Amino acid sequence: MSERRLMLLHYVTGLGILVTGAVHLWVVFFTVPLDQTIWETTMLFDGHQFAIMSVYRNALLASTLWLLLVFTTFHAMNGIRVILMELIPNERVMRVAKWALIALGVFLVVYGTRTILIAYNIR
Repeated sequence: MSERRLMLLHYVTGLGILVTGAVHLWVVFFTVPLDQTIWETTMLFDGHQFAIMSVYRNALLASTLWLLLVFTTFHAMNGIRVILMELIPNERVMRVAKWALIALGVFLVVYGTRTILIAYNIR
């Protein structure tokens, strides 16, 4: 992929982080049952897990968490790649770094997706 497209994706994922992060925070802090306050819903401890897990079983939240994970992972891996390009302008080193960052990014998305699915109670 060309450098121009990678940087365009970098900017798009930065915007995506802002949007999905805002939706995520909105759902976590303002989606509460009518008979409870926000603190009763998200901050109580029931002996085994935080009551916030019921909030995390919201489908909108699970999808925004996954989008936030993907956007943040790409944005971070591309940011590290750009920093390495400026610090070490060597083609061989960049080829190795590119594949290492791709592998790390895929691992993070797979592991994060697994965690989201477990929190969403899908096994």
